[in-house]
Amino acid sequence: MDSTSDIKSKQQVELAIKLENMSYKYDKTRIKPDLFVADWQVQARQHVFLKGESGSGKTTLLNLLAGVLVPNSGEITLLGEPFSQLSPQKIDAFRAKHIGVVYQQFNLIPFVSVLKNVQLAAHFGGTCADQVEQTLADLLPKLALSTDCLRQAAGELSVGQQQRVAIARALINHPDILLVDEPTSALDSAARDAFMEVLLALCNKFNTTLLFVSHDPQLQEYFKSRINIAELNTAQGDAI
Repeated sequence: MDSTSDIKSKQQVELAIKLENMSYKYDKTRIKPDLFVADWQVQARQHVFLKGESGSGKTTLLNLLAGVLVPNSGEITLLGEPFSQLSPQKIDAFRAKHIGVVYQQFNLIPFVSVLKNVQLAAHFGGTCADQVEQTLADLLPKLALSTDCLRQAAGELSVGQQQRVAIARALINHPDILLVDEPTSALDSAARDAFMEVLLALCNKFNTTLLFVSHDPQLQEYFKSRINIAELNTAQGDAI
């Protein structure tokens, strides 16, 4: 049976993320890993701010949690499922249905319309067309996007608009976990604050667990739970 069909409801799951002795290294010939996390847990529906300097392992961690990378050893458990032990096909299915990702560069298909960008994510997540329309009708006003933009090519939009479209795409399947990687680096302070308010409000609405990664310490004021990647990644110290 496909494990993605057996996930408990968001109200039943106590832990959204659990890492145990998880290690990853880009160069397999090296002895010391680039990232090692001995033990880390994130409660369901928790909003976590993960800070750290460039090159400290933040994006690597996000890619591991998204299934883009696979750990060399240890365990990643998401929503009670042994995520790192799933087959590549089941990882893809799990990610599409349960994980939303907002990348720093947004990763929209520039020559495709906004609607098609969102519909593509919905298709892989198994969300039907009627649900896409209903969710977009709710999301667009909150993101200060007009319905007219749905027909525009994503590449024709401003940076701020593309950012908000990326949020809509990431939330279209009502993900259990949302991973956000340095999304405000190209925004001024006013646009950044507006982005944060919308993002947190939508995560609360959908009961979504949020892991927000940034090197900007000013953003941590939006979060009760804050952690430095240096506290997690003991590969950066003398532990390994």
